[in-house]
Amino acid sequence: MQGDFEAFYLRHFKAIYRVCYAFMKNAADAEDCTEDAFVKAMSCDISFENERHERSWLTTTAMNICKDKLKHWWRQKVTDLDEAAEQIAAEPDEKSEVVEAVMALSVKYKEVVWLHYYEGYQTLRKCCTAHRQQYADNCETPAQN
Repeated sequence: MQGDFEAFYLRHFKAIYRVCYAFMKNAADAEDCTEDAFVKAMSCDISFENERHERSWLTTTAMNICKDKLKHWWRQKVTDLDEAAEQIAAEPDEKSEVVEAVMALSVKYKEVVWLHYYEGYQTLRKCCTAHRQQYADNCETPAQN
């Protein structure tokens, strides 16, 4: 079981970390959310149909964890002075005008842009953009390349 989970973790870690980093905008919070997503995957009793289902479930779970942390009362009361410096130091290679524009979007728009352009979803049903409920159940899966 441990070997299976290790392979699962290594297969999806980078993609889930990128999702979390896009939402949280700093490395420490992104690492925490990534860890929480994998802990949830390890602790819940879910059987995945295939690798795409694993990634879709993890992406949705990670996004929801990030949104919950962003809404938490503590985060709204605290200002991180080192956030801008950490952001620049953490991932200087990936910064471009497009990435900065996506990062500047509000959470609801960033989520849709991320799912479409970074995760390959072709269309998102109205329920995903209007109500943002359970992507794994209500949305189409990413397109195959």
